[in-house]
Amino acid sequence: MGKLGCLLMLALLWAGGQGVYEALSNRSPESLSCEAAQTTPPRSGWVHITGCKVNVLEAAYKTRAGVATDDIFIPLTAGGQGGAKTVRLVLATKDPDIVAVVKEMSALDQNDKKAFFSFLAKNAKRLIRDKDVSGMVQSGIDKNDKIHRRLKELNQDLAADFLVIDEGREPRLLWSLSLLGGGVLLLLLLGASAAKRQAAS
Repeated sequence: MGKLGCLLMLALLWAGGQGVYEALSNRSPESLSCEAAQTTPPRSGWVHITGCKVNVLEAAYKTRAGVATDDIFIPLTAGGQGGAKTVRLVLATKDPDIVAVVKEMSALDQNDKKAFFSFLAKNAKRLIRDKDVSGMVQSGIDKNDKIHRRLKELNQDLAADFLVIDEGREPRLLWSLSLLGGGVLLLLLLGASAAKRQAAS
């Protein structure tokens, strides 16, 4: 259990410590407009961003056995952004309606242009919509560098320092304290076990 226990301890301490820090430093969400966030990225981890526009046609998503999963990533742009190209925010969402329309779209035969354009016409309001977003900016243990690199490969308009916002996620102090406490307890157990082995040798 040596290496596995150490890895588990580090994971608990890291996740718990980050969660406690986020909860204590984010008592309420930072509220700003999507246009302002494009110019000056949010200063805090918990945000409420208004006046965003999402285009589901630009969504990136994971697949399993060729079927879209519930992990959807969509660039956020300001409603009045005009010709601005650089995108600084990406929404990671499990919004049921967005997930549904992405799955419906991914199930279309891409070679059947008539069916595809018919789908676009019938679902125009579901594909391009105004949206206010609340959630946590991915950082530390919550940030997946592999996904960030893949998103940048798929969308060259993303800024080098773009942020991913987990929709609906909020700071969880009690849960984070329990993770941190578990990490500390495991640290003490591993330390005691090491001391016992050293005394026996």
